Amino acid sequence: MRVSGGMFTPRHAPLKEGRSLPGLPYGGPTRRSLRSRQGALLIIVLLCVPLIYFLHSSNSLPSAPPPSDSLLNHRPGGSSSNSDGVRQSDPNGILQQADFPQSHLGHEPSNQHLDTDNPFAAPPKEAPFANPKKPAVTHNYDEEPTPLRDSDRTSKPKIIPAEMSGKESQQSIGFTERPKFEKALARVLALLPGEMEGRDLLRQVEGTGKEKLREMGLRVREYKKFFEAWEALHLSFDEEGGSYVRDDVIQYLRHHNHQPPEEMTGAELASTIHSYEAYRYFLVKFGQMLFPWTAPYFPDHMTLHSHFKKGGRGIVLTAGDDQAPFLLTTIPTFRKLGCNLPIEVMYLGDSDLSEDYRQELEDLDGVITRDIAQMVNDEGWKLAGWAAKPFAILFSSFREVIFIDADSLFFTNPEVLFEDPAYQKTGALFFKDRLIMPENKKRWLQQILPKPISRQVKQSRFWTGDSGHMQESGVVVVDKWRHFVALLLVTRMNGPDRDGNKDEGRVGVYDMVYGDKETFWIGWELVGDMDYAFHNGDAGIMGTVQTHELTEEEKQEKARKKANRKKPFDGEAPREGEPSQPAAPEPEEVEEETDPIDEEPSTYSICAPQLLHLDYEGKPLWFNGWLLDNKFADKKQKKFGKFEHYLIEPRDVREPGAWQLEESNMCCLTTDAPLKRDFSPEEKAILAMMIQQAKDVGVPG
Repeated sequence: MRVSGGMFTPRHAPLKEGRSLPGLPYGGPTRRSLRSRQGALLIIVLLCVPLIYFLHSSNSLPSAPPPSDSLLNHRPGGSSSNSDGVRQSDPNGILQQADFPQSHLGHEPSNQHLDTDNPFAAPPKEAPFANPKKPAVTHNYDEEPTPLRDSDRTSKPKIIPAEMSGKESQQSIGFTERPKFEKALARVLALLPGEMEGRDLLRQVEGTGKEKLREMGLRVREYKKFFEAWEALHLSFDEEGGSYVRDDVIQYLRHHNHQPPEEMTGAELASTIHSYEAYRYFLVKFGQMLFPWTAPYFPDHMTLHSHFKKGGRGIVLTAGDDQAPFLLTTIPTFRKLGCNLPIEVMYLGDSDLSEDYRQELEDLDGVITRDIAQMVNDEGWKLAGWAAKPFAILFSSFREVIFIDADSLFFTNPEVLFEDPAYQKTGALFFKDRLIMPENKKRWLQQILPKPISRQVKQSRFWTGDSGHMQESGVVVVDKWRHFVALLLVTRMNGPDRDGNKDEGRVGVYDMVYGDKETFWIGWELVGDMDYAFHNGDAGIMGTVQTHELTEEEKQEKARKKANRKKPFDGEAPREGEPSQPAAPEPEEVEEETDPIDEEPSTYSICAPQLLHLDYEGKPLWFNGWLLDNKFADKKQKKFGKFEHYLIEPRDVREPGAWQLEESNMCCLTTDAPLKRDFSPEEKAILAMMIQQAKDVGVPG
């Protein structure tokens, strides 16, 4: 019968061994396979019998006794050890292992010398049951020593001198003296909030608009108090002026011998540690509730604060692809003016500043680009635009920062701002905006600022009503170490609290003030940080003056003054009752010389997008608004401005105002003739250098 699937099997061929027809049960193994299996089993049994006998006989052999003290002290080649266990060298100069009495080998150190005055020393151990002594064994040192097994070579007994007591082992953990530790710890424990206070501080801030802004100010003032106390306990400073976090408070409490020594029972130590840990938990939760976006790039705010303690000074810029040509212009001008400060350009991811532009910027001397999007956790909101300014300042590596807008340029080295007396006194220097658009926001300030309200607020334009614009943020100078918490609040005002939503009835910070610029000084005031100053230099505008056409009244007044100057006068008017002197003969008519005063207009005007800031001597310091006559115009219509004159804004409020806002951020300033200035040849040369640099990098104009 043919097997199914056996194509080449002859018909009626017998089945092979071990096979069966399809559909029939398996017939079992063949005789040949059974004989093979039985033979293999017999061989395995024969091999196992001698192996078992060998292993049993080797375990029954007596083990070699341990060498005696004299054998341990014996060293071939003349090496020996003294009775104190000090290493001795052989004639070849090789140090040998120190030897201790055999009775100490493999045993824990004795606690018989434990100092009972130390409450934190380990208690003495109970003596273990002594094993019966073995009979002394006489060794013949002429015989070959018994070789050690592999297990003996790999395991070495831990040799601990019996003289080391529990107290000495505790004292082996040393800590340097921290003179202010006790005072700082006492302040932390005293500030630990109670259950009700802690619960109120940790609840989410509710409300919107003015109410929320005021509540944030109150909360952050409390956080500032808790945070500064925590830093005083943990921050240490090295000899080079840097700072680092010491997170060993519990270990220091347990092991350090405090001066003067104070008795602390175990219960007191436990209570102190529990309070310390409760404060730590509270502060972490409080910080995460107020400013969560700094993590996980920085694990906590103290780490962020301490990392730029020794950061030095630097310039911070922000830019995307649209502003990169501006930076390729401004940075070289800084260098030509003598500025050698390092520069960090902060951007918001690859979609903001392309890799090509980043490479071009980093090819400039002293420039590094940094992606701020990797540092800020903006989950639930989006960091973009103007709002990135305070974040760029906060996350830069510098301690002292001059933040400069991409479209701002300087007539002098920007480093001079660090030497400004107002900055050196306060650590924060801001610049005033145009004196434009009168608006009284006194009531609004009273609603958002915790009391008492500072004198600086009462002198601000918001309070007096002179203008609804107090600060311009084209340049901000700040010492981040001194104003860390204030800067944290400014980032919040430009972060999750920035935007409102009419559909949800939510009012944002940008709904109450114009952009980021007012958030700096208001953020300082909300935190209660009064150390800031506004630069006292005047503001102005730059460009080409336009002659102001006189009105009919101005023409009549000018004609009257001119007529009075032409009337003859002999120097003394006739007294009453005295005859008048005969009139002098009229002089011959001569051609009247033109009086230059008569030709000068009473006011001048300039319309331009640039806002000029002057130093204390009235000379140009810096300006923003770039170099074009209109940077918002179409590319083909853009052209560089002509800068011949500049006007200084009057310090008094006028009706109508001296400033008039036009389209495309164009502002027109009309001011008195004495407030007109001409650029000096040196200043014109600097402006020409800026324009040429912009042309070299391909800026249209």
